Amino acid sequence: MKNNVNIKQRTAYNYLRDDKHKFILYGGAAGGGKSWLGCEWLMQCGYHLPNTRWFIGRNNLKDSRNSVLVTWSKVAKLHNFIKYKVDNDGIKFANGSEILLIDLTYYPYKDPMYERFGSLEFTGGWIEEAGEVNFKAFDVLKSRIGRHMNKELKLIPKMLITCNPKKNWLYTTFYQPYVRKQLNAPYAYIPALVTDNPFLDEDYRHELAEIKEKSIRERLLFGNWDYDDNPNALVTFDAILDCFTNTAKTGTKRISADLAMKGRDKFVAGLWNGLCVNIAIDKPQATGKEIEKDLAMLMRNHQVGRSQTVADSDGLGAYLESYLTGIREFHNGARAVNSDVYANIKSECAYKLAEVINNRQLQIICSEYQKQFVIEELGLLQADNIDRDTRKKCIISKEEMKEKTGRSPDYLDMLIMGMFFELPQAGLIKDYTFL
Repeated sequence: MKNNVNIKQRTAYNYLRDDKHKFILYGGAAGGGKSWLGCEWLMQCGYHLPNTRWFIGRNNLKDSRNSVLVTWSKVAKLHNFIKYKVDNDGIKFANGSEILLIDLTYYPYKDPMYERFGSLEFTGGWIEEAGEVNFKAFDVLKSRIGRHMNKELKLIPKMLITCNPKKNWLYTTFYQPYVRKQLNAPYAYIPALVTDNPFLDEDYRHELAEIKEKSIRERLLFGNWDYDDNPNALVTFDAILDCFTNTAKTGTKRISADLAMKGRDKFVAGLWNGLCVNIAIDKPQATGKEIEKDLAMLMRNHQVGRSQTVADSDGLGAYLESYLTGIREFHNGARAVNSDVYANIKSECAYKLAEVINNRQLQIICSEYQKQFVIEELGLLQADNIDRDTRKKCIISKEEMKEKTGRSPDYLDMLIMGMFFELPQAGLIKDYTFL
């Protein structure tokens, strides 16, 4: 094949060919040669390793066909490579090797654990635009590589991951340990900037430099992972990450729950011991009876009274009244305890949550899978200026939160409600009326 490899791509190839590293993150800025590297690497793997099986995964198949296959054809043309064909499943080589295009879309209701990958076996593969991909997809695919012809060919399983900076699992799994010089095999990270790619069209560099929005320009032009510049953010990203390593002061046990019937979001409940919260219930869907049973069991097992339990009852008021009498009902738009300062009770609790997070007082106990969602949702703690008439403090709407993440912020809602008992006077009011 022709030599069209920049120095950062060559470094990536060294990792992709050694016997120590399995998961190689390559990326940073736009224009660093990420897609070219992925296509060229898999082209060589498929050609030189007959009967092997690889994957290319993106957040949806349409993006793979519209983007990855375009780059693939350019790479093939440069190397005069014609011994392949493209079909509905992916790319087939004349020697029996194949590359499957797989859909990494997160389906929270029909396939939250990516069970559709459970029977797939690959030699290795590539996750493209990993910033758009759910952590669970990466976690499951780690177990699906190294299962096809690796033993026969004595191949170390390899997964290439390419991305632009994104403060999600890529940041915590690769970038942060890399910066702290704590990233060890089988993981590796190669930062690649636009300036590292001598083959890039100069006009593209100018286009990146002319991006108006600072945070986007920082990410795509300079490969800046710490790109946040939102003046309305109530918590810092470092403070969010510390929630999972803080040691909180324990105290009274309480429960906060974001209820969800079938067809509505998720059913999430947190068991609080002071400011230490354990995500004790997490279900994609639940019937009324399941909610009643699960909450009752959680309260009984941990000796938490109904007056010490708060649940979201917007749209479920009748249900709460029928089955969960005595539990404090939380209505998001109701009067704040400190109504002179805050627009509603949810905003007051959200600001309190931001305070304990920034002060490193909150400890969250959850799985690695849940952690990625919690991190993203805590980033939605942002002030809003819509209440201009009263000038009271408020947070962005749930609708805006859904637009930013594509899902309901159920973990965040549970954490916000957990702050009700931390408000001055709120916990002392026996018959507090939210309505």
